[in-house]
Amino acid sequence: MKVIGQGDFGYVYWLRGLIDLCSFQLKSMINTENTIFHYAQINSNDALTECQSDIKNGLSENETTSRLQQFGFNTISSDKGKSILFEVLQHFRSPLIIVLLAATSVSFALGETINASIIFGIVLLSVAIDFYLERDARNAAEGLKRMVQNKVSVLRGGILKDITPENLTIGDIVPLNAGKIVPADARVLTSKDFFINQSSLTGESFPAEKTPDTLQKKDLEITDLHNMVFMGSSVISGTATVLIVKTGGETQFGKIAESLIKPSEETNFSRGMHDFGMLIMRVTAILVLFIFLINAVLGRNLLDSFMFSIAIAVGLTPEMLPMIMSVTMAKGSLKMSKKGVIVKKLSAIPSFGSMEVLCTDKTGTLTEDKIHLVKCVNTEGVSDFGFEISEVGTAQIQPKSDRRNPTSNADEVFRFAFLNSHFQSGIQNPLDEAVINFRELDISDYKKIDEIPFDFNRKRVSVVVQKANDAKILICKGAPEELFKICNADSFDLNKTQKLYDELSQDGFRVLAIATKAIDFEKKVYQKDEENDLILRGFIAFLDPPKEDANEVVKSLRAIGVEIKIITGDNHLVTQKICKDIGLPIKGIMFGYELNDLTDDALSIRAVKTTIFARFSPEQKNRVIHALKSFHHAVGYMGDGINDAPSLKAADIGISVNTATDVAKDAADFILTRKSLHVLHDGILEGRRTFNNTHKYILMGLSSNFGNMFSVAIATFLLPFLPLLPIQILINNFLYDTSQITIPYDNVDNNIIKRPQHWDMKMIRRYMIVFGLTSSVFDLLTFGLLYYIFHVDVAQFRTGWFVESLTTQILVVFIIRTRQVPFFKSKPSKTLVLSVVLCLIAGWLLPYMPFATIIGFEPLERPILIAIIGLVIVYLFIVEIVKWWFFKNINSPLKLKKSKEKHYQNHIIQ
Repeated sequence: MKVIGQGDFGYVYWLRGLIDLCSFQLKSMINTENTIFHYAQINSNDALTECQSDIKNGLSENETTSRLQQFGFNTISSDKGKSILFEVLQHFRSPLIIVLLAATSVSFALGETINASIIFGIVLLSVAIDFYLERDARNAAEGLKRMVQNKVSVLRGGILKDITPENLTIGDIVPLNAGKIVPADARVLTSKDFFINQSSLTGESFPAEKTPDTLQKKDLEITDLHNMVFMGSSVISGTATVLIVKTGGETQFGKIAESLIKPSEETNFSRGMHDFGMLIMRVTAILVLFIFLINAVLGRNLLDSFMFSIAIAVGLTPEMLPMIMSVTMAKGSLKMSKKGVIVKKLSAIPSFGSMEVLCTDKTGTLTEDKIHLVKCVNTEGVSDFGFEISEVGTAQIQPKSDRRNPTSNADEVFRFAFLNSHFQSGIQNPLDEAVINFRELDISDYKKIDEIPFDFNRKRVSVVVQKANDAKILICKGAPEELFKICNADSFDLNKTQKLYDELSQDGFRVLAIATKAIDFEKKVYQKDEENDLILRGFIAFLDPPKEDANEVVKSLRAIGVEIKIITGDNHLVTQKICKDIGLPIKGIMFGYELNDLTDDALSIRAVKTTIFARFSPEQKNRVIHALKSFHHAVGYMGDGINDAPSLKAADIGISVNTATDVAKDAADFILTRKSLHVLHDGILEGRRTFNNTHKYILMGLSSNFGNMFSVAIATFLLPFLPLLPIQILINNFLYDTSQITIPYDNVDNNIIKRPQHWDMKMIRRYMIVFGLTSSVFDLLTFGLLYYIFHVDVAQFRTGWFVESLTTQILVVFIIRTRQVPFFKSKPSKTLVLSVVLCLIAGWLLPYMPFATIIGFEPLERPILIAIIGLVIVYLFIVEIVKWWFFKNINSPLKLKKSKEKHYQNHIIQ
């Protein structure tokens, strides 16, 4: 062996350069931008050529190493880049959190340690809960990784080896058989009786048949790819050899994982909270600067003026909002759990109440998620179960007890189907199980003679059976179009039978044909050539039927303003059939391939006018959800498969079930204890109660605080002294907030929860101004009453205004909490009444406490108290009139509806 010396290093570098050049050429020849649709549309030999592979030998170890360096390992991404500290700090970006932290600092500066500690504790608790719940997105991606960690066999250098899936690369040749998990996206090269369960990825009810045949169709959808297998799907039966064409993040699974680790999208409620926080910041900044500048211009003590302005800022801050929300949502989650809805993310409860559109897969939600035999029809169109063919599409499955006694002569169709399914020895698929489980049949006097197994060329399976001493009979079951070819043409009317088959198929049934042949000769082994001159007996039809309560639930959801849209990977015929059976009106149907030619704006228009989205991939589902979100306030999505996880995360409200995949449950906001839309109805109503009670606090707090602080701003012009001391403002604020802590337990009007609830910042701003200014008018009347009529001193003025301000602010809750007449048509909860009365008593007793002078209060004379009570009564009466005018003229549901329709029409024109 020659030892390379000093002078040979030039050859070494030359050789290394040649290897690198070949590596570069190899990379350029394997076009990683080719989609799975491209590989489906070229034949298997061309696919091998493009991937530079060999079906007999696979890749060499050197080629494998080079490709792993170029294309990366076959791993699914997970969120590892961010530190825990960084993720925690991200939760402090909310404007409301910033305002509350500022209020905490001010309270500490003013010596209000208890108040500051409460606010700071609420902020930390809110951030901790949000951080804890966001772990689910990371868990979802990790769950996908765990699903594909089993060993996989691969052909390397002509030798079959077991490796971990992460070491697979483009061009690898992998054999698959029953029970195996597909390790990457691959092109089928050879197959025999090969069935794949890819329902978790595509939503298909039935196992998918996979063959090497090249696809010629142009507008392909993922469910059309019968020569492609996808990572994470499982092999039901048969064997195949596949060529790996996509690995890692380029696989369908990988794309789902990458979408799961992206930052969560803003929901309707979180957007509303952000906008609300910004509104508080702007109003606070304007009033504080205005009040401070006015006091400075008037030559008052700058330190006192500054502390007073800061107290105003704290007074405007709804520091109890996070606690009110947490208590409201916790109470809501307990109620929802009793009704079958487990809340994983408390902050999603209000969005639940805002939901206007619910997108759902049909399998398992609207249907039973189990294949049933629903019809046995003879060649004349007579059904075994008492239905005529004219009723196809409207017939419902009879109770099992009724199905044991067939009523027509077509019973022999079922008997032949049962014998075939019972005696065939191949791996039983869901269709055979549906036949066998449908009805008990005594076949003890039958014996099996032989079997002609299923294969994909014939698309049928035959068994030869014999009853006692009768003649043998060959029973064939399979694809109708194939059985038509081998049946005696004189035994049936082809045109009539074809029409019958088409009608069954168009109604969404999965249809198989049954044919028989009497055999009068002895044979030990029967071959495929015996399948000729058969007599067509009829058809058996299968369906994943709708749930018993689906019709009722659809009506109940529509009654409360929730529209249902079905986004499925299954075909439109099956979905149409289910929609008709459950009474769901179909506005329009859209197919996945249509998205290729639609812009996002065009899709948003189509999506609003469509009910069924058929043959949609996970990525396409996401586009639909985003399109709907651009028009609707809140969009929900319900799903249980891996393919549903990105949509669960993209929607405002993600809903899954306890039997779903771990990935789907991690991505969801809510989990139903049973897979039914029925529990959704009650859950949505509870979400609306939660939203409404949160909204009450915001409207009351913002309008009252704004009115009081605006009054203070005016008072700085009119009075030669500060109308309230900083500590008096903080006490007022504390008593008011304490009176509102029982809002989560307040009653909600039934007419409110019958329609979706949502944020409307324009309405909130108008509400703040209208009711705030109304409050300020009475504050100014109080100023005049105290200062110009009763001529009180400074301490009594502050006491009188404190009492009036606190009383109006607390009592107005009973008017603002409902759009109806308070107490007569809408009764508050007893806990709310109790908290309001106790805080009101505490506020009125303060001036008479021994420490009153320390905080700047003095007792008031009886005439002043009577005058204040009279002003409060008039104020409450006026507020009721203003409320009636406001909701009739400014924020009426009719005007909102017309505005929304106008927006929609403008959207179409654009």
